[in-house]
Amino acid sequence: MRLHRFYVAGETLSQNSGGVFEVAEKDLVDQLKKVFRLKSGDKIVVFNGDGRDHECIIKELIKDKAVLEIQKTYPSRFMPTKEIWLCASIIKKDNFEWIAEKATELGVSHIVPILSERSEKKLLNEERLQKIAVEASEQSGRGNVPTIHPIKKLEESFGYLKSQVSNTTFQMLAFHTEGEPMQGSALLEEGRLAVFIGPEGGWSLSEVELFHKENVSVKCLGRQVLRAETAAIAVLSKVVFE
Repeated sequence: MRLHRFYVAGETLSQNSGGVFEVAEKDLVDQLKKVFRLKSGDKIVVFNGDGRDHECIIKELIKDKAVLEIQKTYPSRFMPTKEIWLCASIIKKDNFEWIAEKATELGVSHIVPILSERSEKKLLNEERLQKIAVEASEQSGRGNVPTIHPIKKLEESFGYLKSQVSNTTFQMLAFHTEGEPMQGSALLEEGRLAVFIGPEGGWSLSEVELFHKENVSVKCLGRQVLRAETAAIAVLSKVVFE
């Protein structure tokens, strides 16, 4: 039977089989007790983002903490092999949350919500997005959790991206219906990749001009017009699995 898997934020996990540690994160403890109705003696899997899964037995499960004992440790099912930054224009809340969930499953490392000229919404619940990313990592067997960044205006996003990295090639691609056809050879084999996905209605002419000014390659997947969330997943699938 497949064991339930949980992300343990900020906990120090023993590197040796048999290590005992406590989890005092209220939401997680409540989830163990009230959602999954686990009890002492049950087994779970926990991970903390370092690429390893820890199969544990619950020693104690009391009001505000869980005491876990590591039985064995092994590599997580998968770890992203590319560092991909998804810069997605803000769209309707449910649709953007769906993008965050699927991007996590595909292995995106960073998600930057973009405020563009045609964004229908201006705000997002970043805490909820991070929770969605955690749950998607737990479900997919991923060994780490992507970072949800603060909302950025398109014009300020380029400087923000560059401020987050150093000493590594950073390739940037924007997707637009009038862009050049996307070819696999256009992707770098190494380095960081930032992917810009527009809102419903697409990027404005001035935004496309801004991409060219910032040396961002403007590409398209085909002649069909895709919804923003469809475009995000189609593009990520291509760049992840190339």
